[in-house]
Amino acid sequence: MQRKSTFEDFEKIMGNTASNPSEEQTESESEHDSPKSKHRKLEFDSEFVRKQRGPQIPANGSELFEEADSDESIEDHEEVYDPPKRVYSQRNRKDIDDEEAEERYRQREARLRKQAEKRRKNRHLGGKILAVIQLILSFVFMGLLLKLDVLPVKYFIAASIVLLVLALICFLLQFRRHAHWVGKIISVIISIVMIFGSIYVGKTMYTLDNVTNVKSYQTDKIVIAVLKEDPAESLSDAKDYKFGITATLDRSKIDLAITQMNNNLGSEIDVTEFNSYSEQVEALYSGKINAMIYNQALDELIEENNPGFTEKVRIIDNFNVETEVYMEDIPDLPITKEPFIVFLSGMDVYGDMDETSRSDVNIMACVNPTTKQVLLVSVPRDAYVEIPGITYGEKDKLTHAGMYGIQYSIASMENIFDLDISYYVRINFTSLIMMVDALGGINVDSEYAFSTYYKQYNEETDTWSYYEYAKGINHLDGVHALAFARERMNLAGGDYQRARNQQLVIEALLEKIKSPAFLTGYTGLLSSLEGKMDTNLTSQQIASLVKMQLNDGADWNIVSASVYGVSSSEYCASYADSPLDVEILDDDSILAVKEVIDKLMKGEVISEPRVTEIQEVYQVDESDADDDYYINNHADDSEYDDFYWENNGNLAEDYYETFSDSDENDAY
Repeated sequence: MQRKSTFEDFEKIMGNTASNPSEEQTESESEHDSPKSKHRKLEFDSEFVRKQRGPQIPANGSELFEEADSDESIEDHEEVYDPPKRVYSQRNRKDIDDEEAEERYRQREARLRKQAEKRRKNRHLGGKILAVIQLILSFVFMGLLLKLDVLPVKYFIAASIVLLVLALICFLLQFRRHAHWVGKIISVIISIVMIFGSIYVGKTMYTLDNVTNVKSYQTDKIVIAVLKEDPAESLSDAKDYKFGITATLDRSKIDLAITQMNNNLGSEIDVTEFNSYSEQVEALYSGKINAMIYNQALDELIEENNPGFTEKVRIIDNFNVETEVYMEDIPDLPITKEPFIVFLSGMDVYGDMDETSRSDVNIMACVNPTTKQVLLVSVPRDAYVEIPGITYGEKDKLTHAGMYGIQYSIASMENIFDLDISYYVRINFTSLIMMVDALGGINVDSEYAFSTYYKQYNEETDTWSYYEYAKGINHLDGVHALAFARERMNLAGGDYQRARNQQLVIEALLEKIKSPAFLTGYTGLLSSLEGKMDTNLTSQQIASLVKMQLNDGADWNIVSASVYGVSSSEYCASYADSPLDVEILDDDSILAVKEVIDKLMKGEVISEPRVTEIQEVYQVDESDADDDYYINNHADDSEYDDFYWENNGNLAEDYYETFSDSDENDAY
């Protein structure tokens, strides 16, 4: 079917309509120019909307097309894709439904407002996410702190509230036009603090668990020594040698080491047994044996009766022998509510606590947490006592008990005072140095002015010098604190004044630890003691003590006491070669200390023990103590040996001389 007119005719009609509007249209447009129309246009201008509409296409059924055109056209162009077009009715603009156009306008306006609101909300979404992250990190930090259990409840609740309020403030600031940046910055800062705080607390928990991990074994280093000029460099070089051993109290450990040697060599070594170390050393010197096997913890003991031994021999091999430590079950006492006793043992070695050694410091700390009192009781290291489970009725030096294990030192102390010691803390020279340095040094109130008798090695400057201490307050780092606690040659009170100085160092440590500032260095202190302190106190017990002190911040009454004795020369179970210089403890002095211990356990206020007769003998004359003699008295060059210089002063003066009322020389 043919169209009545072409599309060009349609365009011509439309052009004429646009260029020559009708009179009705002109009148309608003039009406819209009135003030009232302008006001209406501000609200909604339907004419404006119509003008913005695209070109109108005549609809099917108009006078420009025949009604049947549509069907025939489709049949004629079946293979041609004709995209659908929007169909408009051809009608006069004035007939457009104003209500429909206004509804479309309102919908568009609502849609734009919704999009703007969405953009405004999403604009601060990052800040809200930061606030949520801040809150989560705060919960993690407080959870770790709760598990550590060192912060008192009142402080824990206060800290939790502060962190919660800060997170809420940072979140609400994201709804403010300009303040949202402040909230973002605060969230970032607090989140970083919480991350590092959580790491700090986690590390503290890990270190505390390691420090309080009770070892079920002890390690002894059994060594093989030959003369310095001997060509052997290792055990394999000496497999055909004759080895000497001694029938000592630790013979079982020697046998375990020999078993290791035989396994390494694939054959049994030739062993000769001697009755004493002196016989064994003499056999080595004379050539009857080529090497000797012994516990290295006895180096100084052998040196005492065989001067020059350590310079004449050379270690070619060593074997670590581990033996099980049999300890009584650790009592789970509420140590913040009931009195308890801790044995403080100071080993005379540097390095880690893996190996056994003599107990150079033997102090019993009796603590009453309810009355806030501590009694420190020192016992001379040369005290002539029985070592239960080792000497079997014979006596030995208290310091020798440490070579057999901490449990035997505790048993010896319990035997002296007839009481139970529940806990122990064992440290050595290195741990004391690191502990003091971790606390930023300590303030020790020295009772007298003195200097060290021997030169001390300064590792930082690689120099040797004498350390001097003034009467009164001395701020000491770790190295100077150790020298202060070990010196006795330049003390008017000798060994007993040294014990008093050791108590002063402990008192200074307690003063530093009980301060609130200690919490900031808590992890550093524990880290310094990791591997260098041994204790059977649990991590929960240590944390509870810290928590108690932070909670009440109380001052403690710290009292010091010592047990005195009489110097003598006696045979010791650990060394039967010859008599050794010992201290036979005075029974009345022990009784005086026990009286104070009983008062402390009952909750009574304590003071220093009564002065006994033997104690009066050791009283120091103030005029003598203030003499410059103890400042300027130093060792002669002949008193030093190569071992001292090679070991940075590790060879203590304790092994050469000791104080006695007769001023006799005593190495042990």
